[in-house]
Amino acid sequence: MNELREGDNLARVNYDSLFEQILQTLPEQNLFKISNDSQILKINIDEIAASVAKKKVENPISDTRFVRSATINFANEKKFGEKIGEIKDCLQENLNSALQEKNLVNFIEGLTTNLESFQGKANQLGLSYPFNEPYTELQTQELILDSDKNGSDSLLKFAKLTITVQNTQQFSSQLKEGVKNHISDFCETDDRDAYEILESQVNEELSDFNLLQKLADRETLGKLKREAIIIYLEHIEQNIDSKEGNNKGFIYLQDLIRRLRLMEEYLDEQTDDFEVYYAGVTVNYKDVFARGEAFDALPIIPTIEGNLGESRDKETGKVQFTLGLKLQLNGKVQKDRGQTSFEYNLDIINPDDSEHKAKLADPDIQSRESFARKVLIRVFLYYFIFACDDSSAENYNLDDELNYDPISKFEPVLIKLKGNDDNEKKGIFRGIVRGLNERGVQEKVESLRILLKNFIGKKGRLPVCNEDRFITISREILNRDSESLSTGDFFQEDLREGKKILKYISIDNSSVNVNALCQLPVSIKIEDIRYFEGESTPEKFQFEYDIEGIKVLPVFWIPNTNPCLRYYQKFFEQKYKHILLCYDNQRLNEDKKNQENFDSTQRFVYRFTWILLSYLCLYILLDQCQKETRKLLFMPMLRLHQGTSENPFHAEKFLANLSKLLCHIFSQKYRCNSQGFRVNKLPSSFNIRNGLNSLYSVLPKKFSLTDNPQSLKLEKLAIIIVSSRESDAKKDNKNSQDRKVTLIGEVVGVERLEDGSVKIQPLRTFDSNYSLRNMYGKPSILIHTVKDLYSEGYQDFLYVAQAIYTSTLHITQREEDEELYFMSPSIIKAMKQGQKHIKIYPVFYDKYYVRPLQTIKTNSLYIQDTKQLTNIAEDSSQEAVVFFNLFNGIFVGNKEERIYRGVISYSTLLGKFYPGVMDDADIREALVLDSQLKNDILQYLTFFHFSRFERQSKVSLKLDPYENIIGDEGVGALSIFPHITEKINFNGLAFLTEVSKIVDIDF
Repeated sequence: MNELREGDNLARVNYDSLFEQILQTLPEQNLFKISNDSQILKINIDEIAASVAKKKVENPISDTRFVRSATINFANEKKFGEKIGEIKDCLQENLNSALQEKNLVNFIEGLTTNLESFQGKANQLGLSYPFNEPYTELQTQELILDSDKNGSDSLLKFAKLTITVQNTQQFSSQLKEGVKNHISDFCETDDRDAYEILESQVNEELSDFNLLQKLADRETLGKLKREAIIIYLEHIEQNIDSKEGNNKGFIYLQDLIRRLRLMEEYLDEQTDDFEVYYAGVTVNYKDVFARGEAFDALPIIPTIEGNLGESRDKETGKVQFTLGLKLQLNGKVQKDRGQTSFEYNLDIINPDDSEHKAKLADPDIQSRESFARKVLIRVFLYYFIFACDDSSAENYNLDDELNYDPISKFEPVLIKLKGNDDNEKKGIFRGIVRGLNERGVQEKVESLRILLKNFIGKKGRLPVCNEDRFITISREILNRDSESLSTGDFFQEDLREGKKILKYISIDNSSVNVNALCQLPVSIKIEDIRYFEGESTPEKFQFEYDIEGIKVLPVFWIPNTNPCLRYYQKFFEQKYKHILLCYDNQRLNEDKKNQENFDSTQRFVYRFTWILLSYLCLYILLDQCQKETRKLLFMPMLRLHQGTSENPFHAEKFLANLSKLLCHIFSQKYRCNSQGFRVNKLPSSFNIRNGLNSLYSVLPKKFSLTDNPQSLKLEKLAIIIVSSRESDAKKDNKNSQDRKVTLIGEVVGVERLEDGSVKIQPLRTFDSNYSLRNMYGKPSILIHTVKDLYSEGYQDFLYVAQAIYTSTLHITQREEDEELYFMSPSIIKAMKQGQKHIKIYPVFYDKYYVRPLQTIKTNSLYIQDTKQLTNIAEDSSQEAVVFFNLFNGIFVGNKEERIYRGVISYSTLLGKFYPGVMDDADIREALVLDSQLKNDILQYLTFFHFSRFERQSKVSLKLDPYENIIGDEGVGALSIFPHITEKINFNGLAFLTEVSKIVDIDF
C-alpha cells in the first residue's frame, strides 16, 4: 500500500549484486536446524550474513554525490520484487529440508504455548510472570492552578518561560529600509539602479535579500533560548539569600552567570571561521553554541524542556513561544558506574577513558563523528566555565573567582585545536581533565548544586521576571564597496555560507544601536506557576492482565559466548519451546582478536543480510500458523547482552534495534515486543521484573473504576499514533517534496465491556512509503486503517502526533509554513471519508517538568479544566487549546536524584483549521468542554498511560507511551543504519515495508 512518485532528483538503488551473493550463499549451508525433540528451531542467519559480507558486492548507489539517504528509489522495481521472491523460495526450500518429513503447520503450531503456562514469579531470568496478580488501590488526584493561593500550600511548582517576538511582519520592510539607507550612505554613483535591483530582490524568493530573512528566521530562536537560560540564572541570583550559609555556592552562581555572559561576548566577537578539529571531525564553535541547547552538557545549568505552545498573530506580527524550564543539577548519568554529569562529561574529554577509546573505534562513522563533536564541544565549554586557580593554594581568595579570565588562558588551547595533531590535542585534553580534578572543581559544582536544590525547594512564590531584549541584525553584514552596491551585491559573502551570518545576529539589551540594520523587540517572561490539590476525592481504579487464549512463540537472541550462552542454557534452553537466533557478538567490533575487521562495505552487507533474512524467515514461519492461532499469537523477543550500557557491543546494539524493527513490522498482524537483559553480571530480581513488565506491556489489560465502574459511557475509542522517517533524499533542499518518507503508525483499541470494565490493547501497527508531497495529502494507509476500524465499530478516533511547534520566528510567510503536517485538513478529510459518524480528534503532546514541594501519595495527578490550563499555555487567537495535563505521581528511582517529575501536556486544534472538514463543536465537546465524552476520553487516556506502566516499588504511569513510534527511541530512528558509503543513511523499516508488500499478499 505504498504510493511512491518517481523522484528524478533522488539516487537510484540497485541491490542486484547483494541479492545474487545471498542466493549463492544460501545453498551452501542450511540455516535452519531443528532440535531432536522439535522444541527449538535454530536459525543461523549470522553465519550466512558474515559469509555474504566477505564476498564482493557492488555499491547499491551508483552516484553518491549529495545523497543523504537512499533505500527504496529502485533502479528496477520489478527485478527487485523477483529477487525477493527467489530468496524467499530458497529459504522455504531450506526449511522444508530441515523439517524432513515433518509437517510445517504442525511443527510451527507445536512451537507455540499457552501464555497462561508462564504464570509464576518474576524473580529470575526467564519468561515467568505473575499475570494473575491484580493491581489495586491505584489513584489519580485532580490538581488546580490558582495564582491567588499562597505558594506555601502548593504541591508542585513549574518554571514557565514565555518568549514573545513583536513586529515580525515588519522585518522585511525594516530590512529593506535599512539596505536603502546603506545604499544612500555608501553608493558614490547614481543609486537608482541599486534601488531597482533591491526591489527585484525583495520580490524574488531565491534572492540574497530573502535568503537573509530565511536564515534570520531559522537561526534566531536558539539565541533567544540561550539568553533566557542566563536570565533565569540571574533571576535566581536576585531572589536567593546569599546569607543562608552557602556563600561559596552563591559566589559560584555569580561566576557561572559571569562566564556564560563572557562566553557569549567572546563568541560574538569572533570574525573568523572558529573551526576546530579532532578525529577527522570539524566543529565550528560559533555554530554549535548558537543553538538553544548549547549549554546542556554543563552539569549545572537551566535547560528548556517542553514546547507547550506556539501562537501567531498574523496581523500584528506577534509570535509567542511557551516553554518549560528546569534545572540540571549534576545528576547521575551512568548508573552502572555511579557517575555524576560532571564526571561523565570529563570522561568524554579524557582520551584515556575506555568509553572515549571505544567510541572513536566505533565502526559506525556517524556515531564516531558524533562522539568527536561531543569531545570538542565539552573541551570549550568545560574550559571556559570551570578553568580556575587552585582553590587549595595559600593565597587563594574566594572572591577572586569573579575575576578569573578564561579567555586569555583558552587562546593557546584554541590554536592547538585548530591544528592537525590529534596526539597533541589528546595531551591537552588530559591536562584539562587533570586540572579540573586537581583544582577542586567538583567541590565547587557540589556547593552550587546544594544552593540551587535548596532554592527550588522553597515554597514561597517567586515574583514574575520580565526582561526586554532586541533581535538585532548588524549593518556589518552589508558591503561597503560602492561598485558592489551599485550592481546589487548588497551583502557579505558570509550570507551564502549559512550559519556564518550568526555573527551578525545578536540579542541586545537596548534598542539604541547605531550599527543596527534592523531590530525586532522581544520580551522574555519567567513565571512561578503553582499547582494545588483539588477538592475532589482521589479517583481509585485497578487493572489486571487479560491473557485468556493467547498463544506465545518466544524468539531468543543469544550471543554464542559466555556469559550469555551459559545463562541461556541455564534459564531458557530446556524451559521453553522457542526460536533461537544465535550470533557472534564480536562481528562488528573494531578490536576483535584473531579476526579480520569488517570494513564499511562488509558492515553494510552484514546488516542488510540480517535485516532481510530475519524478516523472511520469521514471515515464512508465522504465515503457516493456523488462523485461530494468528489472531491471538504473542511473539516475545528476548535478548541477552554481554556489553554494558556505556560500552555496548556493536553487533548486540544492531540486533537489538533490528529486533524492535521486526516487532513493529510483525505487530501489523500479531502481538510482538522485544526486551533485552544485560548479563555481564546476573541481573537482580528488581531489574528482571522491570524488564518483563516492559516485555509484556503490549498484552491486553482490563481497567475498572473502584467506586463507580458504570460511570463510563463511551463504548469504543481508537488511539492512532503517527510519525515519519526519511528513506531517500538529497542533501540540498531542491525538489524537497520528492523526498521519500515512511509513514509509521500504531493503533491502540479501548473498549468498554458489559461489566463496565475497560479493555486496552494494541490493535495493529502500520507503515507505508510515500513521496513527501503525497504523505501530507491523502495517505492511503491512514484512510484504510480508519475504514477498517470503522467496520469494527470504532467511530471516535484520538489522532496523536508530537507537537509541531517550530524553531522559527515566522518572519517569512510561505505556503509550506502553513502546513500542519499530519494534522493537515487534507489528511483529516481523507480519514473521515465523508462519514458523518467518524469523529477525528487531532491531538498534540509534549512533556515538561515540575518540582514537588510536598509528599505525593497518589500514582498520578491531572488537570483537565481548560480554563485553568490557560495558565500553562494560552493562545490569544484560540487556534490551539491545552485540554489535559497528566502528572507522574510517584518518584521513580532514587528520590534524592529525581528532583523533578514529568508531565505530559495534551493540546488540540480547534475546528477553524478544518473548514468544511470537521465541526468545531465535535472537538470542543470531546476535548475542551466539561462533558461526559471528555471525561470518558481522558479517563481512557489515563488508563492507556498506566497500561504501559513502569514498575519500581509502586506502579507508575508511562509518561510517554508513544516513544515506540515517535522520537529518538522510536522504531523509525532505530531503523536507520549507515550505507556502504557511510555518511548515507539506509532505512531498514522503509526497506522491509517494500519487502512485505511483495511477500505478504494480504498486506
